[in-house]
Amino acid sequence: MLSCLHQQDIAGFEVVVVTNTADVLKGLKQFKRLKIIPFEPANIAQARNIGIDNALGDFVAFCDDDALPDPGWLRQITKPFSDPKTGGVGGFTRGRNGISRQWGAVITDRLAQENRVELTHEAVFEPNPHTCPVMIGTNCAFRKSALSHIGGFDENFAYYLDDSDISLRLSQAGWRLVVLPDCQVHHSFAPNALRRKNRAAKTLEPLAKSKAYYCRKFGKPADIDEALQHFSDGQTKRLEQHFLLGNLSSAQLTDLKKTLSIGFCKGKLLALADPVIQTPPDAVKTPEYTLSKALHIVLAGRAKNVISLDEKARALVEQGHRVTTICLGFSPMYMQVGFSDHGFWQHRGGQFGKIERTEPLWKWRPFKAKIFDECQRLSKTRPIDFVGFLEPGGFDASLLPQTFGMSSLNGYTVVNDSLLWQSKGNKKI
Repeated sequence: MLSCLHQQDIAGFEVVVVTNTADVLKGLKQFKRLKIIPFEPANIAQARNIGIDNALGDFVAFCDDDALPDPGWLRQITKPFSDPKTGGVGGFTRGRNGISRQWGAVITDRLAQENRVELTHEAVFEPNPHTCPVMIGTNCAFRKSALSHIGGFDENFAYYLDDSDISLRLSQAGWRLVVLPDCQVHHSFAPNALRRKNRAAKTLEPLAKSKAYYCRKFGKPADIDEALQHFSDGQTKRLEQHFLLGNLSSAQLTDLKKTLSIGFCKGKLLALADPVIQTPPDAVKTPEYTLSKALHIVLAGRAKNVISLDEKARALVEQGHRVTTICLGFSPMYMQVGFSDHGFWQHRGGQFGKIERTEPLWKWRPFKAKIFDECQRLSKTRPIDFVGFLEPGGFDASLLPQTFGMSSLNGYTVVNDSLLWQSKGNKKI
């Protein structure tokens, strides 16, 4: 995640890592402004508050250790703060394959009942005391003064609903919230103390505890029992699906159902945090940042070129550039997106397979057309400066709306391998 964050297209931001694995990160030298703060308790809201307290900036963005932010993430997620009334911004999240949507726009209410809505463009939500969009915790940013205005994150939310709580309180305090569909991170759901690698739960106690506390904090007393029963029914259904798939044993299923009741009881006993609404800040700042000078270069080739693609990508990363490799086999394999340990994005798939998961299982597409389609998709969230092909003559520049060597509407310049790797003094470009 930190290697990926190093590929952002703006410069000069500070990185604050609040972690229980601080010893692993001591050798990191990628960031000039890096703070590593050891933190052991399993409490995400408290960890967020510690990060905020140690951050020097006027805007604070959050991502998870099992997520990968697109290169334009920080630039995009801070842009709406040019409106002084904006308190929080959230983006969309793609799943572990890098293509499918995991989280889009989610509207929540006073009982944490979520409703997913379709958005294709930036949406601004005015303050509302009853409902608001959720600034999903793995992809969100806040005006630091807005967080201070409402007293930061409620540390009774050790896990789950911390993002719903902060979003609703910001909305109730008079701040606008913004959702950006093209501001994306890739999230893989790493196993942890609460879930297995297959995403089957180890315990539901923290979720149930947060749900009960949230309902007591915002909901009407007469509505709470029904909301908790609805939540219990949904979680039980998920457990039974995992049982049918063989992910849980019968004994584990029974024990997990008991953790729901234990969590509800604990959530009902928590003391409600006093609401904190301070005087709104007089001088509201707007984001300032410097664009990175690095180029984003796409290297494309066939499966037989994978070693050469990776070697060239590593060399370009070492020179300070952002790199995406697209490697296609002669097959109907779905496109998969990952991030190399060596610091570049990797797109792997078949020439005839799906990119978006709504496409047909098999679609005839020439190699160069498939590369063009993937570049078109990428350009929305990962602007491209150069596209290089490893095989001379392997691409017809007329496919793109430009002539060779000229920028297109999407900012492309198409080059072949010999031009990209020609010598310039003692350096490679």
